[in-house]
Amino acid sequence: MRFGGITALDHVSFDVQAGHIVGLIGPNGAGKTTLFNCLSRLYTFSEGQILFDGRPLVATPPHGIAELGIGRTFQNLALFRTMSVRQNIMLGGHGRSGSGFVANALRLPRVAREERQRGDEADALIELLDLRDVADARVMDLPFGTCKRVELGRALASAPKLLLLDEPAGGLNHEEVGALMALLRQVRDRLSLTLLLVEHHMNMVMRVSDRVVALDFGRKIADGTPAEVQAHPEVIRAYLGTEA
Repeated sequence: MRFGGITALDHVSFDVQAGHIVGLIGPNGAGKTTLFNCLSRLYTFSEGQILFDGRPLVATPPHGIAELGIGRTFQNLALFRTMSVRQNIMLGGHGRSGSGFVANALRLPRVAREERQRGDEADALIELLDLRDVADARVMDLPFGTCKRVELGRALASAPKLLLLDEPAGGLNHEEVGALMALLRQVRDRLSLTLLLVEHHMNMVMRVSDRVVALDFGRKIADGTPAEVQAHPEVIRAYLGTEA
């Protein structure tokens, strides 16, 4: 993936096994978010391929990514602030709706059934994410840490197989980060999900991930267990410098 004369991703290659939590780390500018944007088809890469369940993503338009089973959260919250928690989460499931514009305009019975189903699914996620006490509250009235869980719920409402988490611990305090780690494991186990997360919070990444992939200047420099990556000389050099 190139931006003018800059190669943002240079022959990066790794696998993410089903049911695993994989952490993607690297200093600022290493290419982590660029890789996420390629996976989401927000960027069109110039060489190589990305396979999901054996299917090349280059042939999938951006609006088809969620339908394939890939969900995503972003660094910056993009919730509908004047809508309730439940409404925001329900919106995440509308991409799976089978009724079209005409059916919705006429409010046919099928639309009402789908709305009830989306509502039931949203309620299950609200319970899973411990949001029941604020389910009817406006997002704009909630603290940042709670809004992070709402965004996670909206992404989960699309029923993904693979969930891309872009700095889920950003802006959270120590206690909230600990709760997030437990929540991600619970979500993975309860929903049979695969998680790929970009995160600068090293303690969290190393404790929650089954595997860790490290990038630097657009290249993969390490790939293995958290302990192996932590001890890798290229990773130490990227974060702490040559003297270290």
